Amino acid sequence: MEKGDWAEASRLFQYASRLRPERVELQVQHAHALKEMGRKDEALVAYARASGSDDGLYHLGLLRLQSGDRTGAMDAWVRLLERTPDHEAALIALSRHGLTHHLPRSLMNDLRMQHHESLAHHINALSSLIERAQILLQEGVSDYQHIRSALMLTAPKGNGDAEVQIIIDARNSQPAFVRATLLSLSESMHEAWIAVVVSSPDICNHPVASLADIDTRISFVSEGWAVDPSSYAAQIYISAGTLIHADALPWLMEQLSTTKASACMTDWDHSVTNWDQPTQYFDPQLHGVFDLDWLLTTDFPPPLVAVRAGQAGLGPRGAEERRKLLADIVMAGGEIVHIPVPLVSVSRIPDRAESARQLENDAPIWSLEPAGFPPVVCAAAQEGLEIVERVGRPFLTRGRVRDSGEPVRVIIPTRDCADLLEAMVKSLVAHAERPDRLRLTIVDNRSQDESTARLLTWLAGKDGMDIISYDRPFNWSEINNAAVAGASEELLVFANNDVAMLTPGWDRHLRGQLSRPDVGVIGFRLLYPDGSVQHAGMLMGLADGSPAHEAGNDTDDIASRFDRVRAVSAVTGAFMGVRREVFHRLGGFDADRFAIAYNDVDLCLAARAAGLKVLYDPGIELIHHESRTRGFNDNRLKIAWDQGELRSLYEKWGEALRQNPFLSPWWSPNAPFMGIEPAKRDRVLDWMSYTDMGRRG
Repeated sequence: MEKGDWAEASRLFQYASRLRPERVELQVQHAHALKEMGRKDEALVAYARASGSDDGLYHLGLLRLQSGDRTGAMDAWVRLLERTPDHEAALIALSRHGLTHHLPRSLMNDLRMQHHESLAHHINALSSLIERAQILLQEGVSDYQHIRSALMLTAPKGNGDAEVQIIIDARNSQPAFVRATLLSLSESMHEAWIAVVVSSPDICNHPVASLADIDTRISFVSEGWAVDPSSYAAQIYISAGTLIHADALPWLMEQLSTTKASACMTDWDHSVTNWDQPTQYFDPQLHGVFDLDWLLTTDFPPPLVAVRAGQAGLGPRGAEERRKLLADIVMAGGEIVHIPVPLVSVSRIPDRAESARQLENDAPIWSLEPAGFPPVVCAAAQEGLEIVERVGRPFLTRGRVRDSGEPVRVIIPTRDCADLLEAMVKSLVAHAERPDRLRLTIVDNRSQDESTARLLTWLAGKDGMDIISYDRPFNWSEINNAAVAGASEELLVFANNDVAMLTPGWDRHLRGQLSRPDVGVIGFRLLYPDGSVQHAGMLMGLADGSPAHEAGNDTDDIASRFDRVRAVSAVTGAFMGVRREVFHRLGGFDADRFAIAYNDVDLCLAARAAGLKVLYDPGIELIHHESRTRGFNDNRLKIAWDQGELRSLYEKWGEALRQNPFLSPWWSPNAPFMGIEPAKRDRVLDWMSYTDMGRRG
């Protein structure tokens, strides 16, 4: 056949078929040869004889069609599809020749059903394959050294002539750290820079100061120097020992020259360089959009801050001074760009130096140590905020409490579960600083138990307790909307009946946070009865794309993100605070679309769309006996309903439901904070777009 000798091929296949009549494929090949020789009638007979095989029946249909016998072709392909419903070539041939609609209705219905099942099977298989691929694409934080270069996005060209002044704080540093910073700076792709090293007399007289004689862009000065900042396009503040990536200045200058941002910061990592080894990079600090609450309470403020000319008076700025600079800019209405690229490294002295004999005033190991937090410095800079210290735990940011007696309205929908409701109400009152200023609205939604009736009767006789009957099908959104309409307090809390308060003075803390004009909705730290974290804010766009609670066990890391005040995408309605004015401005809960779930997420998305912050605050902690009243989504009926409400949420908010401004785009959706996906550069670029370079959440 390869030589095109069809007559010889026909003879040989016919002979082989006599020897092995059970080999139907030989009969098909004989029919092919007859067709190529133009002996169509004989080929039709041969294909019909081989119709016990799918291939023979398929080609029988083709040859009948070529011979003008459309009915015969249909007959062959119908028999084929009845036998092999997933025969792709037959389906394509029917479609190509306009014969699909001639298929018998019963066969068409069977094919549709079987192909639907096959499609579902292949979709599941593909989803599983994608999930495995994502797992294989992600890298652990311990592999950061090998993937760091993949996180370096191409730097913009920018204006290479714009001169930038770099102020290096070396007041409490050592010569080796000064040298490391200056050498890294000399490799910058942006060459129009001036570096001023503000240092002690010892460093000014050290050989490291000779670098100023070699490169006239470098100067060493003592504290108290003065210069006119107006001649520079921007100032960059760092500490000695901070290594600057070659692309850092182009990135920084591009953002300050093309956006309205007042200041700029980047991701960073840590490094150590030994003379006979490549520089080792580790412990990447990958962040989402700039967050003032995080800045004010983190132990490690950004090692580099770049500001537009005229935004700050020149002078050395250590870690705490850089923190205060950023806070002052934000409080004055300025915006901070965040570049999600690790463009700077905090360096450590080489291993051999670290292990050497120590002198009385020896060099520190790290160029920049976690500084803790002196509350007075930043608290003085924040007119509307105060810093709250907690023993053994991170500091909290909180709005200043201006009226400790402002009433708080707590709305609690309930259906039976009297034991939970009683414990919940008693815990709120017992832990309140001003229980006399609490107002509780308990909305009874068709409770049946006698114990619940007795409890509600008893509560109705207490001061500040309002019992409302809601004798209609359950609709969490409508229940809460109706309760708000019947109340007058400005401070509102929406609460489940299955939580129990743990924090003394929680109402004072709540008043402070809800006094903040930048905060729209606030949620709190919820714990399972075993003490593990059930809710620490919500993340969007993770593995399956639906909103997910940040949860887990943080007992080994009490200073983790679970225990810090920070902006988040959404919080749960199990215990949620909001001002009445904000609640009405946002339109309340959407009772039409979200009767059971996602009403809290919807309200949070509305708040963020209105330019308000959604805040997670571990300063109030509660036990949450999750879903005791309505149960979990553990069957088809409940899951189908849940998916319908999730679909409504997606139709209302679109891709905002998948976007996570407060999470670095480098983290893997399958393992946030544990796995990095260096191949997902498109996700990083998308993040930079919808956050306007990390300026908004």
